[in-house]
Amino acid sequence: MIESLLRATLLGLQLGVTLALVATGLTLIFGMMDVINFAHGALYMFGAYFGLLVADALGSFWLALVIAPLIVGAIGAAIEIFSLRPLYGRNPLYHILLTFGLAIMVQGIVVQVWGARSRRIPAPELLAGSVSVGPVTYPVYWLFVLVLSTVLIAAVWVAIERSDLGILMRASAHDTEMVDALGIDVKTVFTGVFVFGSVLAAVAGVLLGASRSVHPGMGFGVIIEAFVIVVIGGLGSFKGAIYAALLIGLVIAYGALIAPALTDLFIFALMATVLVIKPSGLFGTTEAA
Repeated sequence: MIESLLRATLLGLQLGVTLALVATGLTLIFGMMDVINFAHGALYMFGAYFGLLVADALGSFWLALVIAPLIVGAIGAAIEIFSLRPLYGRNPLYHILLTFGLAIMVQGIVVQVWGARSRRIPAPELLAGSVSVGPVTYPVYWLFVLVLSTVLIAAVWVAIERSDLGILMRASAHDTEMVDALGIDVKTVFTGVFVFGSVLAAVAGVLLGASRSVHPGMGFGVIIEAFVIVVIGGLGSFKGAIYAALLIGLVIAYGALIAPALTDLFIFALMATVLVIKPSGLFGTTEAA
């Protein structure tokens, strides 16, 4: 029993920090640009499929982990510049409809190019096998995902909280006109944030694509979990997204241990409970990043 609980805890933490990579980009984009980006799951899916493409072509998981996020970042830049930017200042419903349409379009492209069958990115041989973590035997690759995702999230946290770039991002979110008056190109900042969020989603896609199946429905699956995380953590709250992602990861892992068929029910019950107790989410809605 203790072994099962410890294994579920490790799995939950690993899943939580990886989901945090997806939710972080989503909440930063909303916090700064007021855009509810339904296409974020599609960018995560693109990351997995481009990772699959690069890994098959070059025979290297490591190159896939670098190149695929760069490709998706370029796609994110194109989406922000050519489709979202003209809609800033208009009814948020336009953003929702646009990004939802993009998500459907990307799914169609994936089916046409790669087909509908599930696939998996080959994990590197260096990360094959298992290690003992106390009484638990745990896959080396899953441990690698846990460590790398934690390092990335910590780096993003420090960058936002401690660096000049983070200060600029928070200032742009709170008072766009003031930042623009200081001679800073806010449009470039917004594009940078969108690209950054896209890259994080793509990294998560490659990492999970080597441990979970890669299929055309994975984008819509992860975007639901990411929105639940953002709502629980508080809309636009970076800190809230991290804590909520860890919470959801543990709920999924423990739910699979207790009653696998009711895992989704546990997630939405948790969200409903948080909203009843604190409607603005765990860390409120006033914190932009």
